[in-house]
Amino acid sequence: MPKFRRTGSMADLAATMTPEEKTKHETTYQASRGGWHKPAEKPVPGTPKKG
Repeated sequence: MPKFRRTGSMADLAATMTPEEKTKHETTYQASRGGWHKPAEKPVPGTPKKG
């Protein structure tokens, strides 16, 4: 008989995350793009462009 791995709920994982980790991994639903995607990074005033 196969052994199944027990997994925790997403709520339990989210409860242990720091606010920085939550913002790093957040996604938003965009119907026009067909699902859940990371939000586009917004430029911060006063920082040079990467390039």
